[in-house]
Amino acid sequence: MDKNKLFIPLSIIITGLIIAGAVLYTRSDTAPGPEVVNNEDATEEFSIRPVSEDDHILGNPDAEIIIVEYSDFECPFCGKFHPTMEQVIEEYGGSGDVAWVYRHFPIDQIHADARFASEASECVANLGGNDKFWEFSKITFTDQENLLGKDALRATAESVGINGDDYQTCVDEGRFADKVEADYQDGLLVAQADPQFGTPYSLIITKDGIQVPIRGAQPFEALKQVIDAVLAR
Repeated sequence: MDKNKLFIPLSIIITGLIIAGAVLYTRSDTAPGPEVVNNEDATEEFSIRPVSEDDHILGNPDAEIIIVEYSDFECPFCGKFHPTMEQVIEEYGGSGDVAWVYRHFPIDQIHADARFASEASECVANLGGNDKFWEFSKITFTDQENLLGKDALRATAESVGINGDDYQTCVDEGRFADKVEADYQDGLLVAQADPQFGTPYSLIITKDGIQVPIRGAQPFEALKQVIDAVLAR
């Protein structure tokens, strides 16, 4: 493995943080508490699509750390995690240390409205720009139970300043179906590498190639410990 590429799967840390060689932190969604496990032989790396101007980025695109999140608008855990990531950007975005990239991973088998909501958000971004995408996403995640219907999504689009007729034409044409599918396929590559993949799933990626998977809707305190450790390495 390239010495500059450390595979450090981790989710949550209870006490202390050691970055030496390859360290593996794991946790179980159903366990009463997280655990820390050393793995000297971890060699796996993720191959994902490089971050580009086509992505939805919040923060400095040249940040030391970019967190790529795979998310589903209908996933309740994604709804819980979204404000956590907003808090991360509030703390680290201004300094240019961390940027957040949102990628779609609609789980069609159990979330019937997720893919349409993803395509709707892309129409909002196309018609109003990156800031409108983030406004629309924030509102949608605040009330997933009531804001994922087609009428509700259009109303949310209009509430952030998007022309309703233009929006409707965009979603009716399925103009961004391919873009959503491209994100989904990118997420599948990560899922093939990590059997614990599930939304939300995030990858902390540094300029020098460190990759740190964050599985699930981890609390801000856990992300902060990981981010601080990666920045201080």
